[in-house]
Amino acid sequence: MIGYLVPTLLLVLGIAIVVFIERQISKQDERFDWRTGFGPLGFEALILTLILMWIIPGGILLLGPIMLLASVLSPAGRVAWVHHKRPRILVSVCLAVMFTLGGFTPVSTPESPSEWGQPLFTENPNAPFYPAGEQYTWLMLPEGFGNADVEIIQSLTLRLPYQYGSFGAESSAFWLASLFDMEQGRLNQAVELLDQEVSAFRIDVDEIKLEPMAIEGTHRYVSTEEAVDQIVSVRLYELRSLSIGVDENGMKVGEVLCIGTSNWGGELDVLVIVRPIGHSGLSNDRYSEALVIDWLSI
Repeated sequence: MIGYLVPTLLLVLGIAIVVFIERQISKQDERFDWRTGFGPLGFEALILTLILMWIIPGGILLLGPIMLLASVLSPAGRVAWVHHKRPRILVSVCLAVMFTLGGFTPVSTPESPSEWGQPLFTENPNAPFYPAGEQYTWLMLPEGFGNADVEIIQSLTLRLPYQYGSFGAESSAFWLASLFDMEQGRLNQAVELLDQEVSAFRIDVDEIKLEPMAIEGTHRYVSTEEAVDQIVSVRLYELRSLSIGVDENGMKVGEVLCIGTSNWGGELDVLVIVRPIGHSGLSNDRYSEALVIDWLSI
């Protein structure tokens, strides 16, 4: 439980540091008062922001611009900035630092069904160092099937430093990952495995790209046997090799399915399933119902 509170505690520490600094540099006869030193309702706005970080989708990515815009558009807000510029700038910088540090907070161990066995890899040297995350990788090759039905499964737990609530966290995380091309590093390990197992063609990890497919952003997984009935965020990508094909878009060599579920405290669980182009499930089980239900059931 304490791990979920670490990012918020860092922000509280940031406010305390600003109060301490201001008290040290303020004149003795004008001692900094933490209740009024940030301007009218300034301290209350800080506390409200900490609370809304646990409620509002997008967290500080949405709250930050709203708070700044409100203070600029309001005549009283502009006056407050003139008279309380230093503590407000200090607290803004300090909170930005604490948000960044919160991204390094360790995450929980990725979960997986016992039927999957031990993961092939429990580390990914290609993964971004920020934000914090853990990634386990499995190689699945059902008996009696050719290597076209190979599946690479990755279970990840990632830190979301900008949002501590679970509402809308999956959508914002997928959007940011696409915006900053963060999927590529974590996917390289799976692509290397796919290249080893599929003999029909070679896949160069430096010559691949993910092309989003037009699907609904959510999918419902239902299983009475596993007691699962859940609507989750999904993303589906074409895995394209730029070194194969006749144009700049390359050739489709597989599909990547991503499932996201969020936890309170700024953690995101992600399931990634990579399948080659000849996999039978791409035509009759695009959302990999059985594997995802197994994962959701735990």
